[in-house]
Amino acid sequence: MINCLFFTLGAVPFFHVPVIKRIIDAWSSDFVDLVSHKLPKIVVILIVAFVLYRLVKLVTHRLRWLAKRDPVVKSSRSAQLTTLASIIETAAIGIIAFIAVIHMLQIFHINVAPLLASAGVVGLAIGFGAQTIVHDIINGMLILVENQFDIGDVIKAGGFTGNVEQMSLRRTMLRDGGSGAINIVPNSQITTVTNLSRDWSAIQLDIAVDYREDSDRVLALLRDLAQQIIEDPAFASAIQGNPAILGLDNVKGSQAIYPVVFRTQANMQWNLEREFRLRVKKAFQQNRILPGDGGRIFHYPVIPAATTGVQPKTGS
Repeated sequence: MINCLFFTLGAVPFFHVPVIKRIIDAWSSDFVDLVSHKLPKIVVILIVAFVLYRLVKLVTHRLRWLAKRDPVVKSSRSAQLTTLASIIETAAIGIIAFIAVIHMLQIFHINVAPLLASAGVVGLAIGFGAQTIVHDIINGMLILVENQFDIGDVIKAGGFTGNVEQMSLRRTMLRDGGSGAINIVPNSQITTVTNLSRDWSAIQLDIAVDYREDSDRVLALLRDLAQQIIEDPAFASAIQGNPAILGLDNVKGSQAIYPVVFRTQANMQWNLEREFRLRVKKAFQQNRILPGDGGRIFHYPVIPAATTGVQPKTGS
């Protein structure tokens, strides 16, 4: 800056001293204006931005602290809270920095309207070009905020059923329980979620028995088996309340249906179902109870008319 000043003084003739004085006065005025007016405004903007930044850090730190407290939130929810904290921090800091820069540019009388217009046009173009991705991210944020499902839950979403193995703002990965295949579902396609393992689960076992078996005997056997599985230490902690033996629910062909309903902890119903069916099979074998078969055909024995008291019709 000093070199430029000397160059200016050397290039300007001596009789142009008033011009040099006006230049120096103008610089002095700009410097005074910068120190007395603009610089305090910049300092205020930076202080406000710093305070907002600290508030954002405080909120995100609180979320991360909650995520690490196992007694408060389980590990699957911890991953959601950590992801949500990172999203809030990144987005908030970007917005605070952008607003601060815009206000500081206005202090220097720089027209920010073209900048805002350009940013709006670019944002609109990106929005149209990547609207599916934007939809995925927005829906992913709603899933995290509303806690619609956690990692480890079994859900129906996007036409697939499976165990939630991974989830992000853009997609959810479901592991099919039968084939083991991974189904990657974009969050924008998750419009309806059926959570099969939230809080508790229930399962209804329809026990099919041959129509000719005595119903009272079958119901007594099912009650005994249900009581045994409740008292089994391997399953007692998984069962909530007493199972419901609903009686004879339906008759299909030669089979009678006796439903048994268990209420269990989340994701514990399938092991219980397999164990109960195994015990029913063994009990039926021991008690010689014939299981139901929709394709089985049986005939009642023909009872003579003299025994029933009904006279057969004879032709006239």
